[in-house]
Amino acid sequence: MSGRKRRHIVPIRLTEKELRHLNRQSNLSGLSREGYIRALILGAELHPRPCTHHADLLRKVAGLCNNANQLAHRANSTGVAGQESVDRMTALAAEIYRLVKENW
Repeated sequence: MSGRKRRHIVPIRLTEKELRHLNRQSNLSGLSREGYIRALILGAELHPRPCTHHADLLRKVAGLCNNANQLAHRANSTGVAGQESVDRMTALAAEIYRLVKENW
């Protein structure tokens, strides 16, 4: 006997519509059809994989947070925040807002 743990095969018949739906859902999740069905059977809460623009958006949000942190440190140590820093953070926040509005 082989060392495979999954030795049981469960054949299933699907209509064209059901197969298209399965293919679409498994593609959205990033899982194979088999992996998708197995995850459903085990009760996993499946979500679509993030779109490619999510990574760029997260980088921009991280940059905004970094700028805000630097601005707060400067304001705490000197009692004043430079206008250039405030302007840069405001521009980055506006760009992130625009991206979110366009993509969601």
